[in-house]
Amino acid sequence: MQSSNNPELQRILDWFLSFIKPAEWSERKRAIEKRLEDIHRPKKSRQDATNYESISFQKHDKNCMTMSWYLYLAEMLLIEPTKYEAIQGARIIPVFERLGTDFELLRQVGGINEKVERLLSFGKGRPIEPDATLFEILVALLWKRNGWENVSFISESIIYREKTPDIRAESENDEWIIECKRLNGRSEYSEKERKKWLKMWCHLRDYLIDKQIPAVLEIVFHVELEPLPDDFLVKELAGKLPLLSSRCIVVSDERWQVSFDTVDFNRAEAYFDKNFCVKNPSSQLCELVAGYYDPNRGFTCVTLGQSGRFGEIRANNQYFTSMDFAAGAFWYCDAEKSIDRKARDITDHLANAVKKLPEDKKSIIHVGVETLDGVLVEKKRYERIFNKVTNFDNSGKDLRWVYCHLFQSYAPPTQDWVFDETVSHFSHVDFETASPLTDNGVMACDQDIPVDGMHWLRNTP
Repeated sequence: MQSSNNPELQRILDWFLSFIKPAEWSERKRAIEKRLEDIHRPKKSRQDATNYESISFQKHDKNCMTMSWYLYLAEMLLIEPTKYEAIQGARIIPVFERLGTDFELLRQVGGINEKVERLLSFGKGRPIEPDATLFEILVALLWKRNGWENVSFISESIIYREKTPDIRAESENDEWIIECKRLNGRSEYSEKERKKWLKMWCHLRDYLIDKQIPAVLEIVFHVELEPLPDDFLVKELAGKLPLLSSRCIVVSDERWQVSFDTVDFNRAEAYFDKNFCVKNPSSQLCELVAGYYDPNRGFTCVTLGQSGRFGEIRANNQYFTSMDFAAGAFWYCDAEKSIDRKARDITDHLANAVKKLPEDKKSIIHVGVETLDGVLVEKKRYERIFNKVTNFDNSGKDLRWVYCHLFQSYAPPTQDWVFDETVSHFSHVDFETASPLTDNGVMACDQDIPVDGMHWLRNTP
């Protein structure tokens, strides 16, 4: 993997790092790589291997906070890409590149230096949520890109004694007050569902290794996962899988449907003959095991083979050079309760946003949501957002518009990243009110956003 020639990313990274002392940044990088070493350290037993850890640093110790991790990903992509983590990077690199693309406009936003200093304070003082702050910066840049002369962050002051909105945008004859809300990652229910899946998978994984069954399973649960026993998969499938050798449906009932196929080791061997190695973990490895890549469903696999790394530091720097055994499973839950609980409600976020708005000024709310849970969940989420926003009580505030920015990032095998954004805006007054924005996307200009519907309904990259 060659270093990335990305002047927009380099520009914004250099600027961010100018707020940090070099010695402090070196310390942060060492802490990140130590944490990565701990995550990737070989497990002493299969029981140890069941304690899955995500390659991220949210809510971790002060030396490995999320913003440090984001900066690390950007720097590694630019100068040492063997350590770059593509799936995590796909969430943040496009954001950095967007800021770097219109860097001169960004520098014209009032209070931007103070905002970045807070963002990069690494836990000094009151805690800050990097994703939420980056979203505020993107929104401020959006208003500048739309030609608003004076866009500035509103600092806490006596003007708004209890709650302070985020941004003020002014032109010669007009003024808007802007509040931003960012919903991070998956819902708590989604995370619990994933952890439950991993508990069930570890039992099946051990069985597949012991019996050397290179299965590729497609599993759709029709019931919630939590009530199922941890050994549900292996108990239900152990008597069936040894009898199978070609693609088929293994079971289909009111609880779930399971399809079976096998790993194509000839395809994997041909890949290694041509490319020498594949990163672990990566979308390319998933594609080698399963035969295809589908970011809209969960995928878990086990791979055994020769492996190595580039350089001395292990960190996020592991590569397979052969595949001796592999098995994996796509999984998804379409139970009505699961879909309903994963399609998070934004009512509380809107209510908190409205509390910050002044009573006597035109206002607008921007909400950012990641769409990570598949078509059924996102369809339900969008219907819920539409119903809530159009019927929302604005508590007497002059709230004119609500903008919903729906994001999804991908790390396909052949690209560093792909980033989709769907923007829906709702007028929150009975009379016609012209939108103050021409371009609506915080990540892309309108002419760059496909017009063929919501991004989760299109084919994935």
